[in-house]
Amino acid sequence: MFPPMGVRHGFMRAADRLTQLVIRLTGGRLGGRQLTYTILLLETRGRKSGQPRTHALLYVRDGERYVICASNFGAPRHPDWYWNLRAQPQARIQVGRRRLMVSARDAEGEERARLWQRLHVSWPWYDRYQAGVSREIPVVILAPVAAADGSIEAPPRSRQAP
Repeated sequence: MFPPMGVRHGFMRAADRLTQLVIRLTGGRLGGRQLTYTILLLETRGRKSGQPRTHALLYVRDGERYVICASNFGAPRHPDWYWNLRAQPQARIQVGRRRLMVSARDAEGEERARLWQRLHVSWPWYDRYQAGVSREIPVVILAPVAAADGSIEAPPRSRQAP
């Protein structure tokens, strides 16, 4: 049985917060691997507030890139973090103990189809989410960005808006 939208959102929001807490409290040593899938923390800037917004998201690797899905648990609209990335594609991620600066873009065409299959293997519910909405669920590629010194490690988090 596919749970109702409100139940899915409430449960997944609680799981998101708990995962963030575990990853932060353990410095990334725990929380990044759950059952058969991997989790990263994505920090965007709110497109209206400019404040940092963090979400725990399932990801798959594609070479050096990280691939996430803007499923919003099968809701009819894109998640806020997706709109934040559209407004400001530069973001930070934490994968395990590593913090990286990334640039986001939507996958399209054959690349999207290939990456969708990889995401589906990790989380089969994605196909059900897609079947239940009229929007095309975006597949987002997060590519590490090198700093001027050639490093890709992100600087420490700042609580101030840019």
